[in-house]
Amino acid sequence: MESVKDHYDSFLGEVYSWILGDFEVAYRKNVELFAELNLVREAGELALDLGCGPGCQSLPLAELGYDVLAVDFCQDLLDELSSRADQMRIKTVCDDILNFPDHLTEQPNLIVCMGDTLVHLPNRKSVASLVDKICVALKPAGLFIYAIRDYISYVPTGADRFIPIRADDNRIFTCFLEYRDDVVHVHDILHRRQDDNWHTSISDYLKLRLDTSDINHQLEINGMTIRRRFVVEGMITVVAEKS
Repeated sequence: MESVKDHYDSFLGEVYSWILGDFEVAYRKNVELFAELNLVREAGELALDLGCGPGCQSLPLAELGYDVLAVDFCQDLLDELSSRADQMRIKTVCDDILNFPDHLTEQPNLIVCMGDTLVHLPNRKSVASLVDKICVALKPAGLFIYAIRDYISYVPTGADRFIPIRADDNRIFTCFLEYRDDVVHVHDILHRRQDDNWHTSISDYLKLRLDTSDINHQLEINGMTIRRRFVVEGMITVVAEKS
């Protein structure tokens, strides 16, 4: 079994934006979300995007006027973000998100960790450590927004464990999920057509089964206040404010 980073570097990073279905759609959803949350910004405020991927959060934040520090461990996705950023004030850093304090020169007004990024951490201790670092790093009254998929309330069985993600004339991408007590064992299956022949690649990794109540408790003992929690298309989003 590969580490999550190896899985992205050798397998998923190349096709990540394709399996999103349409980058523009994912980007637009965050434009609408950030508008609905009415994120207030003053000149020179810093937004930190942890697990930024190809820029679905970073680009809307930069368009709102934030200086954005975008951190991800997959260089392919950071290169994709940079190709879209043009002259926007976005700085990219290739590193483990746990190391984000090493790259800060000022306190962020806003930190986002979306797109199911938290479940990619190696264990719950790492999640707690990241939350602690986020709470310390934020400016007073700063916001932390995170989003994770709901792997708790529903456990698929039988054929429901097979999830078709996307297909076109030359590629078919499917996931197979095995739920365990604390993790989901994810098998990503990619079929590619080359010279009229189909070739199959399979890579697997683990996702944590995280409960937002545990994350929110960790935030609260660090002096954060949970302002909102809502669910859209199986993705749970939480907004917390530093008191």
